[in-house]
Amino acid sequence: MSHTGQSLREQTSNGVALRAVPANDATILGIGNKRVAALHAALHSLETKFKKRTVEFEMQVTAQRQAEECLRELTTRTLKLQDDQARRIARELHDSAGQYLAAIQMNLSALERDSSLTTSQAKRISDSIEMVTCCTSEIRTMSYLLHPPLLDEMGLPAALAGYSEGFAKRSGIRVELDIAEDLKRLPTDSETGIFRIVQQSLANIHRHSGSCVAKVTIMQDAEGIILEISDNGRGIAPEVLKDINSGTGVIGVGMAGMRERTRIMEGQFHVSSGSKGTTIEISVPFIDTTDHARP
Repeated sequence: MSHTGQSLREQTSNGVALRAVPANDATILGIGNKRVAALHAALHSLETKFKKRTVEFEMQVTAQRQAEECLRELTTRTLKLQDDQARRIARELHDSAGQYLAAIQMNLSALERDSSLTTSQAKRISDSIEMVTCCTSEIRTMSYLLHPPLLDEMGLPAALAGYSEGFAKRSGIRVELDIAEDLKRLPTDSETGIFRIVQQSLANIHRHSGSCVAKVTIMQDAEGIILEISDNGRGIAPEVLKDINSGTGVIGVGMAGMRERTRIMEGQFHVSSGSKGTTIEISVPFIDTTDHARP
């Protein structure tokens, strides 16, 4: 059965009504299917590109992490080599150059006692002895700054006490040293690291803070060692302080070195600063070193 102008044609077959789609509707449906297929293809293409970019990004992140790890390892090795070299040079200066100067001084002293010397000769010998004495003192100071022998022989408190006394004399800055009496020995590298941090901190106070006093405190709790170095100087600019604590931006070599030494010791590093001065706070996990070998 059919009717003119009717949009749908109904047929009955076995009691089931069938509807035939007109030609114009079939065209629209075909276009819709093509658009859906195109959208599926575009979506698939986007998913493929997204997965590819994700893989590339993950590879870049992995490469960056590997590069950072290599840099940290290189920095650790560099600091270790620097400390070992400083220790070796300090011993060479003390044991070699220092001994030669001592021998020269003894020879000059023997000549000075010669009664046959003229006044001019005696004056020259006396001047030479004075120069040798000054040179010996300079070498002793250089050797101690490179690596204090007390650090290996008697430990961190004795080394810091000796260094602080010498620093106060050279800089005119009073150093208040407060170290826990029951402080345990740490591994050689850790004691060297803490000593270098204090050394660099005092140098920074002398160069930049304008403070007339520096305070060094070392405490010990159940978890480890807590080190604080503070001054009453002009403080650090807020934007610089933010870079120091976040580890981003460009900071001084000395401060970066202290951060890196703290990281090597698996510790925490924080700097607070204001109009009343600056405080560096460092915590280092405690390691029992009863049987630790020392050079």
